[in-house]
Amino acid sequence: MTDPVPRLPDPTTLAEPRTLEAVLGPVSDVSHTRLETPGFSGSTHTRLAVRMANGGTRHLVLKRTRVADDWLSARTDDRVGREGLLLGEPALSGIWDAFACPYLAWSAADGQVALLMEDLSAHLLPDVRQPIAEAHEARLLAAAAAMHARFWDDQALDLPWLTRPAQLLDLLNAGTLETLAPRGFPHPVVERASDGWKVAFARAPARAAALLRETPRAIAERGTGLPRTLTHGDLKVANFAWLSDGRVAAFDWAVIGACPVAIELGWHLSVNATRLPGSKEQSIARYRRLLEAALGRPLGEPFWKQTVDYAVLAGAAMMLWSKALALETGGRRAELEWDWWVERLAAM
Repeated sequence: MTDPVPRLPDPTTLAEPRTLEAVLGPVSDVSHTRLETPGFSGSTHTRLAVRMANGGTRHLVLKRTRVADDWLSARTDDRVGREGLLLGEPALSGIWDAFACPYLAWSAADGQVALLMEDLSAHLLPDVRQPIAEAHEARLLAAAAAMHARFWDDQALDLPWLTRPAQLLDLLNAGTLETLAPRGFPHPVVERASDGWKVAFARAPARAAALLRETPRAIAERGTGLPRTLTHGDLKVANFAWLSDGRVAAFDWAVIGACPVAIELGWHLSVNATRLPGSKEQSIARYRRLLEAALGRPLGEPFWKQTVDYAVLAGAAMMLWSKALALETGGRRAELEWDWWVERLAAM
């Protein structure tokens, strides 16, 4: 079991030498560099080069979030800082048996959350729209499956601040964005999603469009009866680091949730569409094998069909807008991606 991540009292001082000494030992000097990241939240990241008194240097990343200004927090009713709550919750420490923990310390006060992490830049995969190696996907899905199995119908899922399916499905929901439009969008990606849904509904078959016009709550209710587990919520390749010891480190837990695995699987298939090492069917089969191994039992065909169908619906409900926008410039690959989703939706 991983030791608890220490909580420090003041998020505004987490990069100061005296504060860092409480975590790292004697510090001589700290230099700061702003770090640009591919994420879409309102958080800021700073790379720290910490020169230690013994002559060595530690490379760290400090993530700061003002919860009230973060659109992801606002859209998922996070008023405290879900990522910090995760680090302070003993009932969720089993996460770090599945994933490597990159966090060294955290602090939350006065609406601010600060997270101090190891700088794992050297272990990130290139941020390009190209397939990753099959071995990389297998390691990521194995870690996710281990976490899913560990928290399968676990009591910790009742923690009130965990994200629920309807909240995730509501983030970029077409109907919700139509309501938001007169007041303006909180982030450029939300405006892009609004534009994308217009294109999607102009092209989608009637059955697919009808499904995606359902409210987030109604779509969430279609997963009723599927067991819940703990989900990362953003299983995007950029949120993980492949360590040399074989483990996968996970960060960006802003939408950690209590959801069916179908939500996680659907997001993986949709957000990582250009990163999958093979077909979506191969990724689905790979995850099933890993989940069954982690659970120690087979999953029946009726259950798995319901899971895959719901993964397709959830993935499309969250990301089909981006598939529609890609049709304008993406060529044949974008057309095949669009067809995969709408054909399966139309068959439901």
